[in-house]
Amino acid sequence: MSGVTVRDRRDSRPDSSVEAQSRALGLNIGWTVFSYMLSGMAAYGGIGWLIGRAVHVSMLFPIGMLVGLAISVGWIIWRYGRSGTQATSGTQATSGTQATSGTPRTSGRTRTTGMP
Repeated sequence: MSGVTVRDRRDSRPDSSVEAQSRALGLNIGWTVFSYMLSGMAAYGGIGWLIGRAVHVSMLFPIGMLVGLAISVGWIIWRYGRSGTQATSGTQATSGTQATSGTPRTSGRTRTTGMP
């Protein structure tokens, strides 16, 4: 032929539903994190502004915004930064056994120290 290649039809098909759902879940979490940060800054900034206006200290507004941002980041880390309870090393745990990933399985929520 004259150097023209034909693309395979499988290359141009839309994403599978699993890929689309995981991408939508990632976008949903991203917008949730963004809204937590904005609402924390707005709420505590508003509280700081009201208190600062009452006591005539204008620095309470930016301090309130920073406190709100810090609380929001802490909440985001606590909610989304924890590792899941399922094994991620490729080993599946059956009922009554423990996963071999080094963390014991519990029936409730588990807390991690945040260190890798």
